[in-house]
Amino acid sequence: MHWSRTRRRLRPLILPLWLPLAILVVSAIRFGTLPAGEEAGGIPSAVAMIALMVLFAWIAAFPLTLAVTYLHRRVRVLAYVCAIVLAPLTVYGAVIGGLFGPVGIVLYPLVLSLPAWIVLGVTVLVQRRRSNMRPAESA
Repeated sequence: MHWSRTRRRLRPLILPLWLPLAILVVSAIRFGTLPAGEEAGGIPSAVAMIALMVLFAWIAAFPLTLAVTYLHRRVRVLAYVCAIVLAPLTVYGAVIGGLFGPVGIVLYPLVLSLPAWIVLGVTVLVQRRRSNMRPAESA
């Protein structure tokens, strides 16, 4: 298998890892100074909770990642603007959603990716309209 084909297949699976990594960083900054529990089994349960959070955050990152990727193919400037504005909001939304459990981790980023999908839809409509317009007839 060629490297380019492998990279093309792995890219959609690797790109959404930005959200779990960002959530881990924000959580470490925010909650890293709290005292650790001294309970028996505290570490394995914490590792299990972190693993579940990473899984659900990875799933939750797909809508925004796909919208920005599709938008990047059409208008790069809009893709960068959407990513710069919506990514931090999505990270904090997922952190807040984590307080409501796995469903909250998925729902907040899903709702916060809607503006990127709307921008993508408007961009597609504008580009189709421009391509369907006839060139001006020369005199």
